[in-house]
Amino acid sequence: MSFRIAPLPPSTAARLREAATVVRVADESPGYPCRACLRDAALGEEIVLVSHDPFAGWDAAESSPYRSASPIYLHRRDCSGDVDPDPVPDQLARRRLSVRAFDERAMMLDGRVVDGVELRATLDELTAVPGVARVFVHNAGPGCFAAAVEVVGG
Repeated sequence: MSFRIAPLPPSTAARLREAATVVRVADESPGYPCRACLRDAALGEEIVLVSHDPFAGWDAAESSPYRSASPIYLHRRDCSGDVDPDPVPDQLARRRLSVRAFDERAMMLDGRVVDGVELRATLDELTAVPGVARVFVHNAGPGCFAAAVEVVGG
């Protein structure tokens, strides 16, 4: 495998939770995908809706025209110990996704819309493209940030 799907770092998730003003209770499942554990919230679990910029902290992205924040859900509780260990978490495999590959300058090299069951093959292809440094996955419909993909090796 030439990639690793990464949840939000626990420190980032904690900072976002602390600043959250929108709290909801999951009333359907799947329906509220937590970006900190890469699992959908179970019925009755509290979640927060926040804005997250996956480009934050990437120096090259400061002036990238592709930089943007998007909405994400997080469990209200710390769920960092519950990260889905599957190389392609179920919450991604069951959704329609927008997959965007960027070079070191945060310029997009490729972008695709795929069904989640195609994500592994798509990531294998994109992470093999020369110059791809990072890949971001979003939900295709609502545009919510889904996950960062770390390019391994290469």
